[in-house]
Amino acid sequence: MHISKYLFFLLGPVGFLIFLLTLTPSHKEENVRAYQGSIDLRGIRDASTGPVDLSGEWEFFWSQEAGKVLETFRGKITVPGAWNRETEVHSSYEKIGYGTYRLRILIPDVWVGKVLTVGLGSVLTSYAIYMDGIQLGQTGHPSHSPKETVPRVQPKFYSFIAPSNEVRLEVFVSNYYSRQGGIISPIRMGPADVMESYRTRTIFSDIFAFSSLMIMGLYHISLYLYLRSSKAPLYFGFMSIAISVRALVTNAKLLMEFFPSLPQEAIQLLDQIPLIVSVPFYLLFFQSTFEAYVSTTFVKGSIFIAIVFAIGTLFGSLAFNSEKLVIYHIFMGIVIAYILYVIYTIDFDKENNSAYILYGTGLLFLGIGIDLFYTYVLKVSSYEVSHFALVFFVFLQSLVIASDRSSKYKEAKILTEDLQTMNLELFEMKEKLVQKVEDRTKTLNDTLQQINRELEIAQNVQRKILTPPDREIAGIRFEYVYKPLEKVGGDFLDISEVRPGKIRVLLADAVGHGVQASLMTMALKTEYEELKKLDCPTEVLRELNGRFLRKFDTLESIFPCFVADIYLAEKELLYASAGHPDQVLLRPDVAYELLHKTGPILGLFDDLEIQFNTFPFPVGSRLLLFSDGLIENRRKENRWSTVDSIAIKANSMHSSNLQELLEELVQMEERSRGDEQRYDDITIISIESREQPAGSSRS
Repeated sequence: MHISKYLFFLLGPVGFLIFLLTLTPSHKEENVRAYQGSIDLRGIRDASTGPVDLSGEWEFFWSQEAGKVLETFRGKITVPGAWNRETEVHSSYEKIGYGTYRLRILIPDVWVGKVLTVGLGSVLTSYAIYMDGIQLGQTGHPSHSPKETVPRVQPKFYSFIAPSNEVRLEVFVSNYYSRQGGIISPIRMGPADVMESYRTRTIFSDIFAFSSLMIMGLYHISLYLYLRSSKAPLYFGFMSIAISVRALVTNAKLLMEFFPSLPQEAIQLLDQIPLIVSVPFYLLFFQSTFEAYVSTTFVKGSIFIAIVFAIGTLFGSLAFNSEKLVIYHIFMGIVIAYILYVIYTIDFDKENNSAYILYGTGLLFLGIGIDLFYTYVLKVSSYEVSHFALVFFVFLQSLVIASDRSSKYKEAKILTEDLQTMNLELFEMKEKLVQKVEDRTKTLNDTLQQINRELEIAQNVQRKILTPPDREIAGIRFEYVYKPLEKVGGDFLDISEVRPGKIRVLLADAVGHGVQASLMTMALKTEYEELKKLDCPTEVLRELNGRFLRKFDTLESIFPCFVADIYLAEKELLYASAGHPDQVLLRPDVAYELLHKTGPILGLFDDLEIQFNTFPFPVGSRLLLFSDGLIENRRKENRWSTVDSIAIKANSMHSSNLQELLEELVQMEERSRGDEQRYDDITIISIESREQPAGSSRS
């Protein structure tokens, strides 16, 4: 068994007995005590002595009113104590009824002629106090008739001047509402200033209990609202607030000081309802703290019982509520027994800060046990030790919170230190990474610059293999636009006079773009230079196809190619198109004509079947050639990048020069593309037939 359990289960009962032996008035052996209806205080020499407890054996007249007592009904009774409690001094009386208490007090000389105060605590359930037959005051309205009786249980202090060394104190009490009747708390007397000091201490202790419980209750609720981690602080806070409210209507009954007209029914509700609801709140708190050990069924059943009792209290009478409270006290005993069993089963080595809760629970149960012992065994008013036990429990609970926060702070501090260490390591890694990135970036920039320089060279080389735009060829004028997607591209063009009067035009588009496609154009240029002198465009295309299949079959390169021969003397155009998009022929006498492909794309088939077509090409005719980059547009519903739209625009600009025509076609492509990026190289060639001057020579 854990050491905390040893201390709890062994020292707890010992502490309970110590409390009983020190606080129980029936076990006090005092020098001054009432005996056979008389108490002798003449031994007091100091005028400031007090307060003096008038407890002991009083005279009692059952069913007799003050001032009308019959000596034949005189008996003896122990004060404090309920009159329906049987003792060695008197037998038990009925709990419902009325009677008169009487005590002869022998006053010391130092008190004679001075203002004295007598204080009464709990008297059930109404009384009137008389000194030498003169009424000093009353609480409620006592009467022999239940209908005339007004219940009121409130501690009060009454002052008087002792005229001689002997006074007679009488208290007329009636009870028709409580399960106990009579004077159940000690009556004290002393000089007025001493009694006022005593009253102040009593009020202060209740204020301390109320304020401590209320403040800590609100603190625990606020703690839950801010953290929302565990509901234990929430339940503990509600329990503390409930008991703090009850502290206002017990002991000094502070609430009645501020609201003297508050009826006894309201006081009873404020006494019993907080007591009833505090039990389920404590169970919920204990379950939230030790969830693995507490039965949910027991907690739910206890909550149901508390709700039933609370509803019954709200609608019950004073007498009913007083009687049924006994049953609820039995239920509280069952709950305490169950909690003790749960505590016995808890493994405190696994539960953090559980010892604080264990000792707090033990003190609370000890206080409740003492209060119940006073109420049911001694049948006197208790000191409400449970309130102060709960205050101590709240203090221990604050230690739990402080310990928990301290642990969290230590964890946070360790995590902070670890985080700082990690940050330093990350900073060092970052510095190394930044340096590495800078080195890599510098290397990449150097490489990029080298690549750009090489691409510039490749670009210049590629432009050199194209027909110079300023070349003059007799019988025609031409202009072209070459716009690679990158620095180098995959389009290749050539315009040459292969023999006098015969001009050959070639436009090829290597699949892809960039460096790979540009290398294909280099190869195409090399092969074409050897084939340029072949007689017919179909022969050129077949031979190109065969050579690429034999030399570059591993590259799986395919490309469309358009070859046209212009015969100046015959004013004819002969062309062959291998997979190339439709091209445009413009003549002065007719609308535009489309030059369709006459064979498949090059690089696919070894046995190439390709045809040629012939068209008139008189002076003023224009041949418009372009790669598929001009009409490849990925925007939907585009009407600007079709072959027909290009042909119509070119036909409408027949009177414009070739440069203006090319610029307009480029702008058309840009408008059709919008904000989209270009996806391919663009090449546009415009060739116009013109009169050949007599005596002109080939450049």
